[in-house]
Amino acid sequence: MAGKKGRSGRKARGDGKKMRAVNLYIPMKESYGWNQEGKIDWIPETWFLQFKKIFGSRWQEEVRKMIDHRTSEYERTHMWQCSCENRLFKWHRKQEANCNRCGYEAYDYERYKSKQERRIHARNEPSQRALSLCPNCKNPLTLEMDLHGRKVMRCMKC
Repeated sequence: MAGKKGRSGRKARGDGKKMRAVNLYIPMKESYGWNQEGKIDWIPETWFLQFKKIFGSRWQEEVRKMIDHRTSEYERTHMWQCSCENRLFKWHRKQEANCNRCGYEAYDYERYKSKQERRIHARNEPSQRALSLCPNCKNPLTLEMDLHGRKVMRCMKC
């Protein structure tokens, strides 16, 4: 056999890029979630075997692509970014108003992606309360069920 003893694993890259060796290991049984009885549902082992059969030796590459896609989609829709270099420190959750490292303070339009969230978290807007008095006669409203089974607040006089 050629080579040095103990050096039969990952070879050095020849293209000049330096990356830390990261292995992706997915056990054949991974928790899928909780069912109604409070027990863990297991992903069948045949799903992993079929996935590996379809993609062959590229199955880890495909899993990494899915992880990258889901992570970037989550960051785009639920998080805001500052001017830090490191990706782990660059993206922040909505609850964080500013970055502790670079001091960047996000605007509401960056932190909250929808108009509804911006309206809810706006500091100068009063919160809207449900009606408890009739706007016409100022009598208390009562909760009733309509013909379709929906809850409706109604005035007894109007």
